[in-house]
Amino acid sequence: MKPAFLILTLTLFFTACNFQSEEYKALKAQNDSLLRAKQAMQEELDDYFSTMNQIEQNIEKIKETEGVISTSSGDPELESEGRSKINEDLIYLNDLLKTNKEELAKLKRRIKNSAVKSTELERTLARLTKALEEETAKVFALQAQLAQRDSMIVELGNTVETIKKDVSDLKEETSRQQEKIAEQDENLHSAWYVFGTRKELREQNIVTRDGLFSANRILQGDFNKSYFVKIDLRKTKSIPLYSSRAKILTTHPKASYTLEKENGNFTLIINDTKDFWSVSRYLVIEVD
Repeated sequence: MKPAFLILTLTLFFTACNFQSEEYKALKAQNDSLLRAKQAMQEELDDYFSTMNQIEQNIEKIKETEGVISTSSGDPELESEGRSKINEDLIYLNDLLKTNKEELAKLKRRIKNSAVKSTELERTLARLTKALEEETAKVFALQAQLAQRDSMIVELGNTVETIKKDVSDLKEETSRQQEKIAEQDENLHSAWYVFGTRKELREQNIVTRDGLFSANRILQGDFNKSYFVKIDLRKTKSIPLYSSRAKILTTHPKASYTLEKENGNFTLIINDTKDFWSVSRYLVIEVD
């Protein structure tokens, strides 16, 4: 009997070790995947801000050229060669404005189709759009002044009006995109939690089981999502449970939270927000 017992013990031991090894490999693979995703997102953000920096440099060029045109157009003895140079500068300005508009539009399309969402991107896009509108308005004013002195400027009118409409469209598109980014930012940092008795959780199909002696299944059926409380995981650091007994049913790293008891009732304290919600954005707690 003793050798048989020893063999059984060793078999159970090696089985447990193998299970832990497989579980470790799975967790490591998941962690590596998250690190690669984070690096890719950072590279994508760097690319976005590089494009925005180029747009800002173009806007500075627009301002410099506007200053040259304003100084030259104030000369009452402006010769034909000078007028031609002003026209060339205006064409250059219009090309820069158009290029900036196109680059902003491309950038907005990329951000729309990207998983990367950032409030800093939203603020920068809004600032660049405003700057582009201001410089476009200045160009309009310069062209209006020059149109009174030289009929050649009139030929650029249609182009300017087109740019004006494009900027207006870009402003509307930016506004819509900002709303979309805000919504996506909210979803990106949203989590859901629920706590209740075993009976309550089963009534909402949050906890289910196939038979009397089968193990409980968590969030595997058609559960009632409206029963959960939606939170901003960046702001929620503690959840009062109003119960003297609490058991977390969903998977969350144990080092990322503590259950603290005060006045006989438990409160869930989230010590590491990123780690706590890394496995699941749904939190289910069984209480009495």
